[in-house]
Order: sequence, then structure tokens, then C-alpha cells
Amino acid sequence: MNTTDTTIANARREFLLALDDTQVTGEFLRQFLAQAETATPDLLDSYAADEMLADIDAARSDWDVDYYRRQKRCAGYNFSKERLEHLIAVREYFRQGGYKGFVPQAVSNGGAGADKVSHAKREGAPSAYRPSSNLKKFVDEGDPLTIRTALRLELNDNRVTGQDLRNALAWAKGRQPDLLEPYADKNFARAIDPDRSQWLPEYYNNQIVYLKTNFSEERFLHLVEVREHLRQLGVEGFAPIAKPSTPSSQPAPRPRAASPMADQAPSAPPEAVTARPELNPIFKIALLFGGALAAVVIYLSLVK
Repeated sequence: MNTTDTTIANARREFLLALDDTQVTGEFLRQFLAQAETATPDLLDSYAADEMLADIDAARSDWDVDYYRRQKRCAGYNFSKERLEHLIAVREYFRQGGYKGFVPQAVSNGGAGADKVSHAKREGAPSAYRPSSNLKKFVDEGDPLTIRTALRLELNDNRVTGQDLRNALAWAKGRQPDLLEPYADKNFARAIDPDRSQWLPEYYNNQIVYLKTNFSEERFLHLVEVREHLRQLGVEGFAPIAKPSTPSSQPAPRPRAASPMADQAPSAPPEAVTARPELNPIFKIALLFGGALAAVVIYLSLVK
């Protein structure tokens, strides 16, 4: 399997995972499919149905959770526009019907709630700390979901030090009270392992995925600690990169992929997201999803 095939396989996997994220709207998913169909036709298969792949059933009376799960499994083998659009439609039907596991949780937009943050909390980061333009942009917008993704992008940037990451979290937390979740050990978010002998790149990448499911302070700071441990060992892909003294005349270094689902995906430095936000509204989708799907969306938007 070549790099392109790996990237496509990872992006498909990320899309199917996004279907289970209650904070992702059907409109976001449809926009991604429209973008992918135009810019990356190889991402999508032709529709097929046979004895192994269940046909699409348009009768809503037959739509139950088992039907949805069966169609989702089939989409893993037949990643077609028709099947994916059908999955989104069934998913929307369940959301409107209040089905457990499909209804999005209410998330504060940071408006009135942000006014309640004390001055002391706002001073969590040193006064000399200056957030990246990407992080500042999304903190100013006040959406916890995109702030979380901006922080994950900071983790992936080898120019950023461990102390900068701690400061970034403290700074963002002080300005967005709904940013962090309580630490939880659950499905898709396994427990933190304090045994440093287990802190390998695969462990780090898994914890990145778990952070997406359970964005807690403990997980983020643990990732910073594991990242620094791997840096000290000189593990490939984790070595620190010096920030260029003249950013305007030197190319920005390429950040590491966000997860094992994005190891081969094309990526862009966080500043690239901020530098051309007007290019395409698909950037919002990229920031929401993260992982390989984000890398593919950002890459497609930049090259179009």
C-alpha cells in the first residue's frame, strides 16, 4: 500500500469515527463529502450491494440502531457517496428522534459563561506567554471544540516546547470555562499508564486519539510529559525543531501527524490554517475532526 492509499484508508476510518461523534453535525459531514468528491474522487467507491453488502433501505420504518450499525460496517467496505449520505440521513433521523447516543450534548459558546471566569484563572499562564495566532484565533471565537483541536495541533508542532504547551492549556482554560472535561477511563479513552517503559510512539499516538474522546487536563498534561520523554530519548518524529528567527523568509517546518490514523497524511503547520481562513469554510470541518480527516481536508483546501 503506497502513501496515497494509506492516506485515503486513514481518512475513511476517521470519517466513520466522526459519524459517532455527537458534536459533528450532518451538514459538516455532507460538506466534507462534497469537497472530497470534487478534489479527491479516489476517496469514494462506486456504490455496490451484494450478499455481503446490505442494500440501502429508504423506508424509515426499518431504520433502527442495528440497521444503522450494519450500514456503517458496510461503508467500511463500500465507501460510496450513496451509502455515506444514507448513513448521515439515518443519523439525522435518530438525532431528531432523540435516540440515545445520537443526540449532541449542549456546549456553551463561551459567551456569558466566559464572563464568569475569575481574574485569577485568567492568570494561569505567565504574563510573558504569547499564544500562537492559530490558538488565539479560536479562543477568541469561543468554541470549545475548535479550541481543543487547536491545542492538539500545538502538540503536533515540534517547534513548541513542553512548557509552551502547559502555558497554552492554562491560557486557553482561563478564557474558556467549558474547554476541559473531567478525566474518564471509558470506551475509546483508555487509562493513562504511569509506567514510562510503556511510553512508546504507539502509546503516545493512542493517547492522542483518547484525548479527542476525553479532552481532560490530565490527559493533555500527560501527553506533554510523554512527548518530552520521547524527545529526550531522541525518538524519530519527536525531536524539537528550532523556531526560525525570520519566519517571513524561512519555510515553516512540517508538524508531526496527529495520530496513527494520520501518520501518512499530508499536513500543514497550524499557522497555515490561520493564514488562509477565507480560502474555504471546510477549514472549520478540518478543525472539528482532527486526525487524518483534518489533514486531508486542509491539504485539499490548500492545493485547490
